[in-house]
Order: sequence, then structure tokens, then C-alpha cells
Amino acid sequence: MNRIKWICAAVVVTAFIPAYCYAWPWSWDMFDQPSVKAQESKALAVPKGSVPAESEPFVKDRVQAGKLRNPSVADVASIERGKYKFNIHCATCHGEGGKGDGLVGQKYVTPTDLTGDYVQAKPDGDIYFTIKNGGLAIMPSYGDAVTPADRWHIVNYIKHAFGKKGGAK
Repeated sequence: MNRIKWICAAVVVTAFIPAYCYAWPWSWDMFDQPSVKAQESKALAVPKGSVPAESEPFVKDRVQAGKLRNPSVADVASIERGKYKFNIHCATCHGEGGKGDGLVGQKYVTPTDLTGDYVQAKPDGDIYFTIKNGGLAIMPSYGDAVTPADRWHIVNYIKHAFGKKGGAK
């Protein structure tokens, strides 16, 4: 009878050894480690003497952006570059004709008609601001995808290809 008790006790102890070992401190070494989580610390300081690769004007709101002057002359090269970039970034929602009939616009909320008076009456800087920071409702920001120079080319294309300036209304 004693022998059976000892065997049962040995089986119980043997069964609990793995659970006991996993509870030891080294089982948590990879879980509780010193690490820096994303956005936990402040951003690194800008190195002294560094210059941005491509500068753009800082504007805090749409009203201030409306006062910006378009540095790109609306010549054939600028409008062609704007058309090229528009077809890459904008036509999926606004459509190739700017009417808001792109593939994404057909499936979701219809985007703004770029040929209408609402957009064509806006100053160039306001459209530039919208491309950079996104629209009032659902348009996402393209500030990280479209360079400042290309944003101005897209503005020229929108104003000249879709508006009264270009005559293709």
C-alpha cells in the first residue's frame, strides 16, 4: 500500500514539474525585456546644419493656403506632368475626366466634381492644400505621396484641362 502511495505521489510530482519550471523567472525573459515601443519617446532632433531636400511653404489652414501663389507656370510641360500624376493618384476616385466617376468613386462616396464651378473658382493654393492635407470629408491626404512640385502641376492640370482656362468644360 505504501508503494502505491509513493508511485501516485511520484506521478503527481512529475506531472506538475513542467508547470513549475515554466513559472520560473527565465520563462519571462523574452516577454519582460527592456525595449522602446513605437512613438514612446520623442522624435530625434534635426541635425544641425541640415537642409530639407525639397522645401514647401508652411500654411496652417485653408484660408492661408488660398493666398499661396502657384510657382509652376501653367505651360504644356507642367500640364502634361500634372496629367501624368493626376492619372496615378487622383483618377481612381475623380475619374480621368475629373467628374468624380472613377472606379473608387463609383463604389463609395462620390468625390467632388473637379470640372464644376466649386473647384474651378478656388484659388490654386486651396487646391494644393487639399491635395496635401486631404479634403473636408473623405479625401485622404496625399502629402506623403505627391511631391510639392507635382502638387502644383496637378493644380495646373485641374484648372486648365477641366476648367474654363483650358476650355474643356
